[in-house]
Formats: sequence, structure tokens, C-alpha cells
Amino acid sequence: MRHLLPLSAVVFGLFAVSAHAECAYPDSDRRDAPEWVCSLDNYEGADFLAHGDKSRLPSISLQNRLAGKDAMIAVVANLLAYATLEIAAQLPQEAELILPAADDLSRVAKFKGVTILEKTVSPQRHLYVLAGVKPDARDALIAVAKKEVLNVNKKRLIALLGQDGWKKLSASK
Repeated sequence: MRHLLPLSAVVFGLFAVSAHAECAYPDSDRRDAPEWVCSLDNYEGADFLAHGDKSRLPSISLQNRLAGKDAMIAVVANLLAYATLEIAAQLPQEAELILPAADDLSRVAKFKGVTILEKTVSPQRHLYVLAGVKPDARDALIAVAKKEVLNVNKKRLIALLGQDGWKKLSASK
């Protein structure tokens, strides 16, 4: 029975290692990347998470701005998709909503509470930026997203619901 004890410890150790695998940078075999680079599932403290990344550029400042812009556009896309689903749940089943373009920078500028949460650089100098919405800004940004979805779909919703239905829907945001 005692000879099985070391074997069970090895089996348990292998299971523990595979259950908590390390995160590697996508462009490097070093295994020291923050967990959010590999998966956003366990990141706490913010919602609508997304990351952006840029490879080496002549200017670190330019690389930082472009990776941050990509991350913020992705967060806005997440917010717009969420708002579209919430509005669609209030509409008749035959209603089809158009998802607003998240890469419209004038639209992204309206989402003032989207923040850069973390940054990391891989061993190959590839910059990864994590952006999201902190809990205190969540409701306000969802309201902005709903307003954007309603503005893009206004004509179609008035045709479907009538003027009174539109007023009722737009007041409920």
C-alpha cells in the first residue's frame, strides 16, 4: 500500500499542473504572460473585456495608441452587441436590428468610461492591452450603447412599432 502513495502523489501533481496551465505569449514560447492574454474568463473587476495588440512599430507611443485603440473598439463592440440583444428582447420576434459599427471613432468617443486596465509586452516586444468597463461606469455605458443602437435603427423601429411604440421604447433605455 505504501508503494502506491508516491504514485498517487505524482498522478495528483500532474492533474494539478494540467488544471492550472501556464499562459504563454502567442508570439513567444516563454510561459510568463498574464492570464488575461490567454483568456478573459477569469478577469475580475471589469465587464465587456477585450484586448488589442500591436507588433513592433517604429514608435513605442504609436504602438501603445494603436493597441489601446483596438482594445477600446473591441469593448465598444461588446457593449453595442449587449445593448442590441437587450433591445431585441423588448421587440416582436420579426424585428431585426442593425448593429452599429464599433470602429466608427466618433462613436467610440461617446463611450467615456471605457478604460485601459492593463498592458504587457511580450519577449518579442509585442504589446498587449486589456480594456474594459469598471462597475461604476457600467450602467452609463450600457445606456450610451442602447442610445446608439436605437439611433441607428430609428426609421426601421418607427415603421415596425409606430410613433407611440418608438417613443415608449426610446424612453425605456
